[in-house]
Amino acid sequence: MTRPDTRELVTSAVANAEHDTDGFKYVRDEEAVTSIDEVTAAVESLETQQDLTTDAVDAVGVLVSTLTVELQQQSGLEIVLGNVSGMTSIDKFGENTDIDADVRADIWDGGKTVGALPAGTSLIWLAPTTAAKHNITSTSGSDDGAPVGGGARTLRIFGLPDWDTAEVNEDITMNGTANVLTANLYVIIHRMEVLTSGGTDINVGTITATATSPSATTVTARIEVGQGQTHMAIYGVPSTQKALMNLFYASFQKSGGQTAAADIFLKVNTNPDVQTVNYVQKHSDGLLSVGSSKFIHPFDPPKLFAGPAIIKLQALSGTANIDVSAGFDLTIVDN
Repeated sequence: MTRPDTRELVTSAVANAEHDTDGFKYVRDEEAVTSIDEVTAAVESLETQQDLTTDAVDAVGVLVSTLTVELQQQSGLEIVLGNVSGMTSIDKFGENTDIDADVRADIWDGGKTVGALPAGTSLIWLAPTTAAKHNITSTSGSDDGAPVGGGARTLRIFGLPDWDTAEVNEDITMNGTANVLTANLYVIIHRMEVLTSGGTDINVGTITATATSPSATTVTARIEVGQGQTHMAIYGVPSTQKALMNLFYASFQKSGGQTAAADIFLKVNTNPDVQTVNYVQKHSDGLLSVGSSKFIHPFDPPKLFAGPAIIKLQALSGTANIDVSAGFDLTIVDN
């Protein structure tokens, strides 16, 4: 008796099954494979056949494992490509280029040792206490869109207008060292990016977004010279969405190759609609090295954060003058 080819049986059984696509479509050898459940059901059917050898069962197991991994990879790609309704992929990363010993500092452009620009703004990033319009300005007159300058000309801003509304964005035209007022009010600005620029640099000066109320001193986002966008490991989630964290990571550099140490904290404000300064510490990890070090901390299954929330990364340095880069990957899901 000729034994059936297990691969043909699996694909044939799945192709002829009543499909539940769940938004995915997988094609192998011109047969449609739309669900891991269908593959598993086909395998169970095959295992009941008396003429199926152990080697054949093992081969089917390998096929199922391969399909599982490939379907998971495809689902991630589909989210990134915007093909899955109600889901968005976010890669949030930041850098703090100068953290002193025994100091807690958030991982954002303004979190380094404080002083006159381009020194740091505030070790701990602050959100506006109320929704506010923001003044956008640069330390250089070259960051100008009318008349055009050699640096940043137009800028896109991303943030939340309140804690019950999904992310919005707007474009502004830079006006050098003069303030340009945003059209929207924001409870958080968690990203700014230069859209167009001149021939000198992507942005010649330090660009800042400063809330106009209540005190008109809270800098909620800034772009360092020549970077073209914010580097802030901070993200706001509205009440209409939830965030699934797939992983967070960190690395650092110590000048001179000396031994350095730092703790990295994953922190979450679970009620930013009520208060904007208190955070729950959800996780921690450490860095220790001579010269440089890094870690990647995955979550499987993903770690869930319901909105409204502010998610951020913070460092506590055991050594002076370290440069920390850190970030996290999120999948944002509509409620």
